[in-house]
Amino acid sequence: MNAISYRKSVAWGKSLGSLLFVLACLFLLYAAFFMDTSFIRKFFCITSAIIGIPFFGGYLVVSLPKALKSDTQLLTYDQNSISDGTRTVAWAEITSISYSGPSIRKWLLPKFPVLIFHLKNRETWTVNTYYLLTDTEIQPAMKRLRGLISRNGKELK
Repeated sequence: MNAISYRKSVAWGKSLGSLLFVLACLFLLYAAFFMDTSFIRKFFCITSAIIGIPFFGGYLVVSLPKALKSDTQLLTYDQNSISDGTRTVAWAEITSISYSGPSIRKWLLPKFPVLIFHLKNRETWTVNTYYLLTDTEIQPAMKRLRGLISRNGKELK
């Protein structure tokens, strides 16, 4: 079995960065309620914390378990199929692959980047990358997956 994996250093770096921002937001709340500040500073501290905690905390909740996990594989594949650990799809069922980059959803919650596999039955199968593949790692992974789809996706008769 071959795999597309993320680097643990990336997972730890992003987890610790998110933790740092969550702690900064908690300090802003502390400053707003327990330090002698003006009304406008209290307003900005509370507003920044309300925006920052769900934004960075949501990513911390997702990335910390990935950093603690010993298995760093996002996808495993062989000549017959590809799997994300929960779903396995035969190469012959996949027509193409695309990538949807990160964005922000309603209430400033992050939308994680995903690999989108388009299947022959018009369904899509999405695999979250959780920002664990860097920009320089996404393109080679996409190129490898497209090559595997074209090479292994031919139906056997």
